[in-house]
Amino acid sequence: MPNNHEAIHTNATVYPDSALLGCTGDSKPRKENAMSEISVTLSLFVEHGREQAAADFYTTAFGAQKVHDHTNDGELIAVDLLLGSMAISVVGANPRRQADPSLGGPFHPQSAGAVSAALRLTVDDIDAVFAQARAAGAAVRDAVQEDDTGSRSASLFDPFGHIWGLTERKASASRLAA
Repeated sequence: MPNNHEAIHTNATVYPDSALLGCTGDSKPRKENAMSEISVTLSLFVEHGREQAAADFYTTAFGAQKVHDHTNDGELIAVDLLLGSMAISVVGANPRRQADPSLGGPFHPQSAGAVSAALRLTVDDIDAVFAQARAAGAAVRDAVQEDDTGSRSASLFDPFGHIWGLTERKASASRLAA
């Protein structure tokens, strides 16, 4: 059985360098930038069985829109959301991997903030989003504050241990003058 590295190369379509530049020698047009087809989906891992609760929280707290449910043998295993223009998949951590870390993650946070990354939302009204997230069950990490440049920010723990930073979109100079 090939290892993962070999399988990736076996299953991948390999194009010569000229194909990436659009010089294919055939009549099929190719994109000049092979990276233009890439999209990124952030996967937030939560405790197995809490996928729907997490999706409901992100919908209520931040206005996420549900896109698709993923099930396995009738059991919900992930929920795809759209938060602004960002695709997010709320996924239940595999209980076997969680119980035996030597199997490798990803893992859900064991406590608030026990994560390796934080999410940041840039919003028009930080006070309203902060209050909405608190009402939905978020805990305050840092209250809304203003720095020396007038930028306003805050951060919250969601009920699943993830850190959400909020920054307020600064009003444009034309809006300030009005």
